[in-house]
Amino acid sequence: MTTILGPDGRPLDVAAVMRGIDSQPQTAELGSIRREFDKHPAKGLTPARLASLMQEAEQGNLVTQAQLADDMEERDAHLYAELGKRRGAITALEWSIAPPENPTAAEEKLTDQVRDWVDMLTAHANGVDGGMEVLLGAMTAAVLPGYAPIELEWRLVADSTGRQVRVPHCTLQPQTWFTTSPDRRSFLLRSESNLVQGYDGLPPVMGTALRPLAWLMHVHPARNGYLARMSLARVLFWPYLFKNYAVRDLAEFLEIYGLPLRLGKYPAGAGDEEKLTLLRAVTDIGHNAAGIIPQGMALEFEAAAAGTEVPFAAMWDRLDAAESKAILGQTLTASEGSHGTQALGNVHNDVRMDIRAADAELYEGSFTRQIIGPMCMLNVPGVNMRRLPRLVIDTGEPEDLQVYADNLPKLVKMGMKISKQWAHDKLKIPEAEDGAELLAEPEPVVPPGVAPGVPGVPGQPVAKPGAKPADQTAAKAREALAAALAAALAGKATAAPAPPRDLVDDLVDEQAAQWQPLLGPLVEPLLAELDKAVAAGESLATFTARLPDLITKLDAQPITQALARAAFSARLAGEADIEL
Repeated sequence: MTTILGPDGRPLDVAAVMRGIDSQPQTAELGSIRREFDKHPAKGLTPARLASLMQEAEQGNLVTQAQLADDMEERDAHLYAELGKRRGAITALEWSIAPPENPTAAEEKLTDQVRDWVDMLTAHANGVDGGMEVLLGAMTAAVLPGYAPIELEWRLVADSTGRQVRVPHCTLQPQTWFTTSPDRRSFLLRSESNLVQGYDGLPPVMGTALRPLAWLMHVHPARNGYLARMSLARVLFWPYLFKNYAVRDLAEFLEIYGLPLRLGKYPAGAGDEEKLTLLRAVTDIGHNAAGIIPQGMALEFEAAAAGTEVPFAAMWDRLDAAESKAILGQTLTASEGSHGTQALGNVHNDVRMDIRAADAELYEGSFTRQIIGPMCMLNVPGVNMRRLPRLVIDTGEPEDLQVYADNLPKLVKMGMKISKQWAHDKLKIPEAEDGAELLAEPEPVVPPGVAPGVPGVPGQPVAKPGAKPADQTAAKAREALAAALAAALAGKATAAPAPPRDLVDDLVDEQAAQWQPLLGPLVEPLLAELDKAVAAGESLATFTARLPDLITKLDAQPITQALARAAFSARLAGEADIEL
């Protein structure tokens, strides 16, 4: 019979696998196990009972350990919040389906198909229906107990091309429905009738093997060891237990602290009935602030009990910190801390990001092997299981745009060959699709009186199509310099409304018309030096350093004389009150 390799590399019987896929879910065979209710082992938990249930888990009985983990998350608000941070750090990230390294055209096509199939999968977890976002959230349920059993029902659906393909419906099942094999290295579905014999002296286990391709069993180990001992819950059991003792002791302390001692006194010879009456009166006064006592008896209020809640609060805080360290690897992103600083908080947050990256790798591996692998196996006969598309969870942080904007152009000018795709990935900026409207540098503002594309100084060349890069650079530089000088002389328009024109405005316009022809000879040496610098490949920094010496070589005599004559004329007009 034909066999193929499964996600774990072991041979699979195709016919047997298809029979299992097309039959009812495996959990339908659980019987009364499906109707079990939690026994809430956290109620009345003691150190002796905790040690006992942890030993039971090591022998394959995971039920009580899983139930205690549920109780802890339900009863301990701090633990619930810290687990929420760790889970949310993953579910809030972007994910994608990526091809294998150096993909062929066929592998790129398969990756596109897998993206389509992943978009069509459905999931049900904790009463919520959805798609990939619900499935990823279900996988994060493994953080505390160490594993998340997700049952797969392979359904025939039509993909985007109309072809019938098998896509899973994923259902998160309770951890209490599972046990471990006699060698404690694999999970079994609990059974009421099937006995799995041990070997080499190992005790037998009541359970059945999980069907191939029928489960996404995401294992999330907090530490190395057998399946029952890798759970993060086992690390948190003891802090949880002792914190509950501290909370109980604090509650008892608060019940007494600050309340006066109520002391009842009965006369000599009082009978049991009279004593009982006095006791009820003392109790009622404590709770209701009212009561009655027989005549001849006395009720006195002594000073309140002395004490402080500091030891209990210190114990509570210390154990909260222990839980935060176990879940997030640090404490300063969980609470203020006694000596917290921003620098320490940043370092601690980096540790937390390391844990997030490690978690993401676990989710990526489980999903790729146990979802993408079977989807390809069932829908693409003969697929190479070693060259599959894979889930990628983006844990990278966007880089500083300002740093890259300042330095990338410099590196390119130095001759470095930098891929556009690398820059897009680094800056978390997706490439624009075909036909999308693109951002572009705004058109330069043309000064008043200067025609678009024509320099402000007559006779300056404009870059022509087909010109050499150096010629185009020089032409653009000349245009920019000429436009700037023309704008400075002509005066740029401002957003504010212009005041009424007067004699000075007329004088400025007349003189500006006379000065513009003088600009060419003035800046021609500077433009010539600019052409030489561009042709020689001189850097902008070097050319800028030479500018003071170049400016001293400019012949400013003609324009200086024109300015002097204009100033003299303006002064005469002002003193003589005459029109020029």
